[in-house]
Amino acid sequence: MQDDIRRKAEKWTEPPFDDDTRAEIRNLLKNGENSELKDRFYKELEFGTGGMRGIMGAGSNRMNIYTIGKATQGLADYLLEALQADDVSVAVAFDSRNNSPRFAREAASVLAANGIRVHIYPDLRPTPLLSFTVRRLGCRSGIVITASHNPKEYNGYKVYGSDGAQVVTPEDARIVEFVNRVDISQGVKRVPYEEGVERGLIEELDESTELDYLNRVDEFIRTVENGMSGMLDDSSKETRVVYTPLHGTGGTLVPAALRRIANSTVLPEPEQSVPDGGFTTTPSPNPEDPAALTAAIDLARREGADLVIATDPDCDRMGLAVPGKEEGEYVTLSGNQTGCLLAYVLLMSYRKAGLVPEDGLIISTIVSTEMIHNIALDFGVEVFETLTGFKFICGKMREIEEKGTGAFLFGFEESYGYLGGTFVRDKDGVIGSALAVLMVRYACGLHGSVLGLLDHLYARYGVFDEFQRSFVFRGAEGAQKIVSIMKQLRDDPPAGLGGVPVLEIKDYLLRKRTNLATGEDRPLEELPESNVLQFVIGNGRISVRPSGTEPKIKFYFGLNTPAPVAGETAGTVREKLKKSCNAVSNDLYSICGLI
Repeated sequence: MQDDIRRKAEKWTEPPFDDDTRAEIRNLLKNGENSELKDRFYKELEFGTGGMRGIMGAGSNRMNIYTIGKATQGLADYLLEALQADDVSVAVAFDSRNNSPRFAREAASVLAANGIRVHIYPDLRPTPLLSFTVRRLGCRSGIVITASHNPKEYNGYKVYGSDGAQVVTPEDARIVEFVNRVDISQGVKRVPYEEGVERGLIEELDESTELDYLNRVDEFIRTVENGMSGMLDDSSKETRVVYTPLHGTGGTLVPAALRRIANSTVLPEPEQSVPDGGFTTTPSPNPEDPAALTAAIDLARREGADLVIATDPDCDRMGLAVPGKEEGEYVTLSGNQTGCLLAYVLLMSYRKAGLVPEDGLIISTIVSTEMIHNIALDFGVEVFETLTGFKFICGKMREIEEKGTGAFLFGFEESYGYLGGTFVRDKDGVIGSALAVLMVRYACGLHGSVLGLLDHLYARYGVFDEFQRSFVFRGAEGAQKIVSIMKQLRDDPPAGLGGVPVLEIKDYLLRKRTNLATGEDRPLEELPESNVLQFVIGNGRISVRPSGTEPKIKFYFGLNTPAPVAGETAGTVREKLKKSCNAVSNDLYSICGLI
């Protein structure tokens, strides 16, 4: 084992680290767990532009009370020194993961020791509620302890600005600077949590804020529902919904929000409604994974449900399954399909009610479906694409509000994040779930089923097929592998994929776009710098980017074709597209040495 790794590890066997931490590292040293020690100490867990996420355990490259303390001390220094703010307050929330309550209390203790007032939820609550709380209470910042949809070994720490959105440039980079200055063992101030409560620096929130949030969700949903009512012959038909929070925070608010919708019956999946950081009844706490919906779909079959909803552990993402064409069959929808369905029904409702503004704007991302452009055009609405991540969508929301250059209507990204309304500034599984109930009611009332509505959209706007695949590379060697793949694609980009010529390459890191036919480079100035490559072909686009939160490299594929002609169905056209997508993806994986 390298000497510097051992020296770093040995420091964690001494004070001020606690007994459990010291014992954990001593055992690894004693047992010669060199590869494990290397992974824990070859770097510090990176506090990036949105916070940090990692495997829990002792060590500088792990999520623990010490990395939490360092991050929070850096945030406190930023709020007090950089902003020169008086009477600073921060809202804190946490999810159902193991250690989340402890990590949240640690963050509160550090903030209180720095004289910052803390508003903390005493029990697990959804991330979007944290965003709302920051805005409602006028906080300078917010912290949520969550690793979203990651496996059970992970936890994370996300930072929010005063507008309730995750911090963006330049604020995010300044916070990173302050965090990097903090010495993890000597530079963190702490006060016992109970003392902070007694001194009035830490306030445990009551239910008033979440009730206000539910009322705002209800107000938004009623507006959409009122516009729909004139289009449906029988809006009083019962909608039966099976819901699973996948052992997470959604169970605290989603059923309550759905029960406020007239004629909706909510059937929670009982076992997965129990908070559990081990996620013991599901192979994955990620609603993007169809396997995560298995238990809920089984219940839906027994109950004859019209819709299955799953939210991830912090309830900012939402996945759906709907009845298929065969008896007892349920089909999972992709994030892109759900985003287009929700946007279409929202716009139809607003058009019926005369609520579509002249400067209406839908915000999506560069890796999400291009179908949304065709839908928006039909309603006289513009689409703006941001970098991947909802913080960029909400950053654009803030920009158009400040400049008066648009009216936000809806935002979504392919990774199962959706937002309607403007009172939350993050993707919101509660709002998304409520909109999904209205979407199902509209689809069944006017098109017979959700799949019938989807076929209607394909016939009207063209057929689209998209998918995403990730490759995981752990540890220092894995990180270098991801770097080498991105370097290879930049140094020697493919001229064609799947037998189709690449027309243009967009490099968001170098902020340039290259026409492969002419070799001409042009500036790519619309968005900030980001390590993303996008290959544009005649009927779609392919994007490649390293994950910002996990040791993954992600590939996004999206192809499209015009609407089906006579003698074709959307299904047969999509099958052809899938074959084309497979040819393109296999070609790119081969070029990258991944198959």
